[in-house]
Amino acid sequence: MEAIILTGGSGKRLLPLTKDIPKCMLKVNGKPLLDYHVKWLKQYGVEKIVLACRYKWENIKRHYGDMFIYSVEKEPLGTGGAVKHALKYIENENFFLVNADDITDVDLNKLKKMGSNTIVLSRFHSNFGIVETKGNKVINFKQKPLLPYWAWCGVALLNKNIPLPDKGAIETETFPKIDLKAFKHKGFWMTVNTAKDLEELENVAKKINLFK
Repeated sequence: MEAIILTGGSGKRLLPLTKDIPKCMLKVNGKPLLDYHVKWLKQYGVEKIVLACRYKWENIKRHYGDMFIYSVEKEPLGTGGAVKHALKYIENENFFLVNADDITDVDLNKLKKMGSNTIVLSRFHSNFGIVETKGNKVINFKQKPLLPYWAWCGVALLNKNIPLPDKGAIETETFPKIDLKAFKHKGFWMTVNTAKDLEELENVAKKINLFK
């Protein structure tokens, strides 16, 4: 199998941590986030990994050398444009798409059984505590509960013949236009957008040996 990892974002919400390096090179327990994706993908037999990259991508190449194929954007293309730009390196009909911002323990063997054009969904916690009321009386507090909704957690198994924009987001320019299957993942999922997310991931990773 082959995979494309989206690593092109500049990580503005993580400044100054991302001033000189891309977000995927931020360290969790001493290792770059990208290390986790490599270990996870290779566990499921993914031999070729293409990085759709742009911002400070030379730092990735300096650290990993020829471990990856680098699909470098000259300008921001959005997630859909980045995938289209990287497809020339994909030889098989189907490939895994992974967002480097998302850390998850999805079972890729089970995902493969679902077939192409399947996106992985996960439930997520509220960013706020929830207050339950009865009339004008507060009856309960729930601290950041798990919400009864599903979100794309940044992992998909796609066919390389799907329509992709030259520039734009895959979530808005491609997914609504094709028939998609949903793989509902009930395991671990965290996305890293802020310094607080990074700190939380580091604490959780220690508890579950995510980066062992």
